[in-house]
Amino acid sequence: MKNLELFLTKHPVLSVISLTISWFVLAMLFAGITSSLLNKEFGDTTPVFFGHLSAIIFIVLLLWKLDWLKAAGIIRSGTYQAWLLALIGIIYFVPASLYSFFGSLSFNFSNLINLHLSGNIILRNLATCISEEIFFRGTILLILVRVWGNTEKGLLGSVLIMSLIFALMHMMQAFSGLSGTSLLLLVFEALMISTWWGALVWKAKSIWPAFAAHFVGNIVIALQANSVSVIEPNVHAYTRLLLFSIPLGISGIWLLFLTFKSQTTNNDLT
Repeated sequence: MKNLELFLTKHPVLSVISLTISWFVLAMLFAGITSSLLNKEFGDTTPVFFGHLSAIIFIVLLLWKLDWLKAAGIIRSGTYQAWLLALIGIIYFVPASLYSFFGSLSFNFSNLINLHLSGNIILRNLATCISEEIFFRGTILLILVRVWGNTEKGLLGSVLIMSLIFALMHMMQAFSGLSGTSLLLLVFEALMISTWWGALVWKAKSIWPAFAAHFVGNIVIALQANSVSVIEPNVHAYTRLLLFSIPLGISGIWLLFLTFKSQTTNNDLT
């Protein structure tokens, strides 16, 4: 493991690319195996759940062997300040997302009555969000910050590179029939929101406030889509969502610099 840790530290970019490919392939492989064994569609809840579960186990075991679980924010709950910021972000972004996709701020709570349907949606998004937070905001961000995070520019670069990789993974939405323009808008929106989540992780030293923001935002839209149609053309929805995400992205950059200066000052005092 010492050799692996040395490699991750000396070659952060290559390490991040290699781990991203491994994480993605593993999730797809186990989703495919589950789909075949249970005779379910590849995109069904069960294959998606087991695909992400396998990826979670792989990353957690890797972090455990490296003794990085605490450093990656997996076994830390986070500061109350970070949870408060996450809550403020949720209060802002959930209504903004509802308006962006459905043209209304209201949420149809009757979607929760169908427990089978809502349960599948919640389970699917729970596995996806945990997997993505542990991998992107936990593992990938940690690898980059360990090498470059001793300066403001290095910290910002680490968060932006992690966020760019996370955003580019959304190119997979092309297979769902999303138009090229909408796909590009989605990638930029994911870059903005991931910068905010990355800043929350840096502030909290934990992935869980960012997970909460990620999960709540996803689940509200996923549940609402069962009873309300997305506005047409959908490029309008992704345009609105990007515009609403930009303030969070800027706030994330500001929070990174503010937290970095605060931690640097505290270190100087001690």
